[in-house]
Parts: sequence; C-alpha cells; structure tokens
Amino acid sequence: MKKIKILLIIIIAMITSCKNNKQVDNDKIQIYTSIYPMYDFTKKIVNDKANVINIVGAGEEPHHFEINTKDMAKIINADLIIYNGGGMEHWIESLIEAQKNLKTINTSQNTIEENDPHFWLSPKKAKIQMQNIKNAVVEIDFKNSEYYNSNYNFYAKKLDELDEKIKNSLQNITNRYLVVTHPAFSHFAEEYNFKEIAISRDEADLKRVADIINFIKTNNIKAIFIEEFSNDKLIQSVANETGANIFELNPIEALSEEYKDEDYFSIMEKNLTSITNALF
Repeated sequence: MKKIKILLIIIIAMITSCKNNKQVDNDKIQIYTSIYPMYDFTKKIVNDKANVINIVGAGEEPHHFEINTKDMAKIINADLIIYNGGGMEHWIESLIEAQKNLKTINTSQNTIEENDPHFWLSPKKAKIQMQNIKNAVVEIDFKNSEYYNSNYNFYAKKLDELDEKIKNSLQNITNRYLVVTHPAFSHFAEEYNFKEIAISRDEADLKRVADIINFIKTNNIKAIFIEEFSNDKLIQSVANETGANIFELNPIEALSEEYKDEDYFSIMEKNLTSITNALF
C-alpha cells in the first residue's frame, strides 16, 4: 500500500508539472465531487456558475470505486474537491496526501460521525452538508456569494419541509424495524425512531442469515427493503422463508440509468412512499 501511495505521488507530480501549459476552456470554477449526493447538492448551489464533475460515474458502486491516473489527471485542475467523508471514499486520503495544494471540503464536518457514512439520508444532516458545500464555494468565488447563499437558503427550506413530511408520515407506524440489505440507513433510522436491521450480503454467512430470519419471524416483520447491488437470490430466499414482502429503498449513492431524471428530493419522496406502503 505504501509503495502504491509513493507511485501515486510521483505520477501526480509529473502531471502537475504540465498543468500550467493546459488551456482553460472558460472562466468558470472547476469543482469535482466524489459521489452522487455531493454532486447533486453542489449543482443545486452553483447551478451554471461552475463546472461540476462527479468522480464516481453513474451506476458505479461507490464502496468499490478505485481512483486511477486518468481521474487524477483531471482532478489536479480542480479549484475545489467536495467529498462526503466518514470513510465513504477510501481513496480520498491518498489523493489529499499526494496533492496537498488541492482545496478540499469534507462535507460531514459538524455532523455526528458514526460507522455509517450515509449522512445525506437524514435531511437534517444533508442540510449541514449542503451548508458546508456552500461555504466552501463562497470561499473560492466570493463575487457570487449572494447567488450561492440564495440557492442554499432555498434548498435548506426544502430539506426542512422534507424532514417535517417524513416525520409526520411515519409517526404512526407501530413496527419500527427497517430490515435492509445494506447498512446505509442508520442516520435515517435514528432521525425517525426506527431500528435498522441489515441482512448479510454474504450468502455463506449462514448463522447471520438464520438469525435474521428468526428475528423477522419473531418480530412479525412484513417487509424487507432491497436496493441495487443487492444479492437478489439471498433476499428472495429470506423473503420466502419469512413471508415478508420485498420493497425498494434507494440509498442514493450512485444513480443508474433508471434514475437519470431523478434527484435527491424525488428519490427521498419515493423512499418515503416505499416505507409507508411497506409498513402501514
């Protein structure tokens, strides 16, 4: 790992030496974001005032993403790199170490960091992340600060409204367990008084799967929430064994082609509909 980091630093240094010879296409600031939620929040703040490029491509699994030299060659021209933090981007530390002159913002600062880095699934924490993004953008483009502040205020209000809607919609649900295929919803669960129960992704973890099946039966749980990249065969087996129905719940990590016309708010609305249909 240490040798890889050293090689990465050498490659970036070589690329950086050519940076000043590169022609800039326009005067807009160049912002790179790590994953889709950061991209979506940033676009909502800057709109057309900046070029925003997402590092993890559409449909890629962020947890398994590996940054390459081609990505590095682009990123060194960034005015700002925006990332989620909390361990979501295992590659970010190497990037920061290799290119110390890059301006970066960890959007999870001022949130309560736990083992789950999916902070954005809590609208309250998403609001903090969006504010951190806005503040970082204002630092590098102060002349447009009024515009960025206005956009932030608009979406901060929408996040407050979303939070209130979720709270009101789910308050009368009696069974407060969210059985999910990916432990991504602990911040959501904590915010709205649920308990997240994650099914093992490993089909060979027979004891864990057996424990989950027993838990579902014992607690009369009627729904399992599935997402992209889940082990469909395993989930179907658990559903068949327990009689639970399967519903979709999107962690909004990366959007596949199916979701190309969606954004954070529309998917959170769909998640809310899925939970209410499943648990009422």
